[in-house]
Amino acid sequence: MLVRKASLDRKFKQNEEAILACDEALEIEPNNYEAWNGKGIALENLEKYEQAIAAFDRAIEINPNYYKSWKNKGNVLDSLERYEEAIAAYEKALEIQPDYYEAWNGKGIALIKLERYEQAIAVSEKAIEIKPDDNYAWNNKGIALEYLERYEEAIPAYEKSI
Repeated sequence: MLVRKASLDRKFKQNEEAILACDEALEIEPNNYEAWNGKGIALENLEKYEQAIAAFDRAIEINPNYYKSWKNKGNVLDSLERYEEAIAAYEKALEIQPDYYEAWNGKGIALIKLERYEQAIAVSEKAIEIKPDDNYAWNNKGIALEYLERYEEAIPAYEKSI
């Protein structure tokens, strides 16, 4: 238990330090969209989701084509169970960077949570097409197939995710 607490304390401290470093960078260059994105990631890690969204929105305001902030915003919206908004953010990332398999994976997870399993399978297959060895995409495909009770198809997907 103490080891886990020490690990959590270290993670908290690292994220707090990351936020301070981003804030220092933003004092020098307020329109540094990568610093805003980094701050958003650290805030997300600390589960300060609304603040993270604000940081990602600021990065997007500065550079609307920064697809990583769109995907990261999607991740936070997913954590907040705002799945339709998450899908819209992932789709914006994919509009900018169509081969961004991480955004395809995020969209697939949100679709699974919305019980749109056939769509989740198609999205997972797109991620697999881009990165055939991506274990998350294979796992997402397996989950969607399992919910559809297509177990014979789900097993090989899970095996590939391992």
